[in-house]
Amino acid sequence: MIKAIVFDVDGVLINSNKIIVEAYQKTAEKLGLRIPSPHEVLGLMGRPLSEMVKILWPKSNVELYMKEYRRLFMDENLVIPTIEGAVDAVRAIRESGFKVGVLSGKIMFFIKKHLKEAGFNINWFEAMVSFETTKKHKPDPEPLLFVTNQLDVKPEETIYVGDAISDYECARDAKVEYFAVLTGSLRREDLERLGVKNIINSVVELPDLAGKARVHAVDCASNGEAKEN
Repeated sequence: MIKAIVFDVDGVLINSNKIIVEAYQKTAEKLGLRIPSPHEVLGLMGRPLSEMVKILWPKSNVELYMKEYRRLFMDENLVIPTIEGAVDAVRAIRESGFKVGVLSGKIMFFIKKHLKEAGFNINWFEAMVSFETTKKHKPDPEPLLFVTNQLDVKPEETIYVGDAISDYECARDAKVEYFAVLTGSLRREDLERLGVKNIINSVVELPDLAGKARVHAVDCASNGEAKEN
C-alpha cells in the first residue's frame, strides 16, 4: 500500500529547466569555459551541481563555478514559476492522507527559496533532502532511502516522482515505485527506452492515480481478510 509520495523539485514541481540551462551557459561564458548545449545540461539533470560541473568541465575550478552559478540566482533575483497545477496537486495529495517529501540535488537554501516563491507551503513537506543531507547523491539510492526513513515508511510503500535519468536510477535501486513526468528533461520516448512504466504528463495527474492505488490496496486487503474468514 502506498503511504508516501516524494517529489524531485526542478522540472517536477517548478518549471525551472530553461532557467537552469541558461544559468549554466551564462556562468560558463563568464568564466571563459565551453558553453554547453541544452541537451548536455538536461541530460545530467538530477545530479548535484558539483558533479555536473566535473562532467561538463573536467579541468575547471569546481568551487569557483559553483560560487558564480549560485551568485547568478541571487544577484538576478530569478523567480522560478510553478508547474501549472502543481501546488493544488501536492495539497490534494496531502489532504488524501499521504505523507509528502522532497528529494533534490540542490542545496536546501534554494529548495526552500524556489518552492516558497512558486507558491508551495514548506510545511507540507514532512521530509526534505538536499545535497547537504547525505554523503552520496542521486543516482545512488542513499538519499531516497534517507527520505523514506524520515517519513517512517518502507521503500515499497513509496512513490518517487522525477523527470531525469538519475531520478529513475535512484528509485530503481532503492526499490521505490517511480513515476516520470513529461514537464522536465526527458521525452516519452527517452523514458520508454529506459523501461519506465509509469509516465504521466505532470504531477496534476498524481492525486487521482494515488487515490486509485490506495483504494485498490484497501480492496485487496479486505478481500484477503474475507477469504481467511
